[in-house]
Amino acid sequence: MKIYIIRTVKVFAWFFLGSIIIAISILFGTQFGHNLRIIAAESFLTSQHPQFAKFAFLSQTELTNLTNSVKNPKWQNSKITNNINFSNKELEKKKYDPLIITIETINQKYQDHYFEGKLMTVSNPLNVKLVTQQGTQGKDVGEKIYVMAKRNHALAAVNASGFADATGHGGGKIGLGTVIANGHIVNTPGNSNTPTIITGLTKYGQMVTGDYSANQLLHMNVISAAGFMPQLIVNGEKMITHGNGGWGYGPRTIMAQKKDGTIMFLVVDGRQPHSIGASLKDCQDLLYKYGAYNAMAMDGGSSATLFALGNVLNIPSTLSHNSRYLPNSWVVTANQNQKVEVTVDGQPATQEKITAITGLSTLVTKK
Repeated sequence: MKIYIIRTVKVFAWFFLGSIIIAISILFGTQFGHNLRIIAAESFLTSQHPQFAKFAFLSQTELTNLTNSVKNPKWQNSKITNNINFSNKELEKKKYDPLIITIETINQKYQDHYFEGKLMTVSNPLNVKLVTQQGTQGKDVGEKIYVMAKRNHALAAVNASGFADATGHGGGKIGLGTVIANGHIVNTPGNSNTPTIITGLTKYGQMVTGDYSANQLLHMNVISAAGFMPQLIVNGEKMITHGNGGWGYGPRTIMAQKKDGTIMFLVVDGRQPHSIGASLKDCQDLLYKYGAYNAMAMDGGSSATLFALGNVLNIPSTLSHNSRYLPNSWVVTANQNQKVEVTVDGQPATQEKITAITGLSTLVTKK
């Protein structure tokens, strides 16, 4: 018996050693292995622990180039159209156009990765706005997404700005870059004339992306804005034309708009067995197929969260799989006397559910 155990241990030891040798040979002796190390480095560089990127064992030149591509992405200012064609009377009328919210589960598989996510479409862009945390859950942290959603009687909410997080524990108190809510500047990267990569919505419901200062955005009638990067689609053109976008595979949140005004939010799970995560190019190509005219990344990683109809619908990549504290979020709210429909994976929400969340008894819901 003892001899059998010793032989078994030796066999496993040789098998383990052989596996290590094969893995090292693939990682350092093939182009496929080199690409895997690049993806690993990109994932670390865009996480809360960029210092670990060195363990991908790339050359310093490669690491420097990857870092520069992350910090200084290609950008282009989106075109502003139709604003001057809306009178105040027409704008007020459009606020009551039907609000149709559709959420569907997305599954994608590739040779070296796969992901699961949720794609939410919102028919009326005037029902989407940015709201900020109010400090109700502690003076040194932001708020969970459900807190912001419930305070605003939102049918749905998605995370928005990135935030400084030196501890790595997700304090989420102050959003990075420019933040505008309800037409007022909440935060800037320097002063109100300092430009930064940003996405926003004008009072006419048009999505704006590009390198703008807070004052420029206000001059353009932007009433909601949140800062992150990079841009994925601008004026109908894909921004990532080679490579995977430089951010590896991970959890993602992307905001987009179709040419007809429909807003889309793509929230992808990552760093989990059911979903490794998506590259930025994966998200770009998917949203382009769905008709995105402009698209830009919001904060991803553990922040990537979709809350709708009273529940978090995706699985955040936090250790607890619960949503983290956030500085702000995009919310979808309804107006009185507005037709409202919400469907999740083909299942329509009841009138009672929608009324209970919005607090509005005068909605026109699907029967």
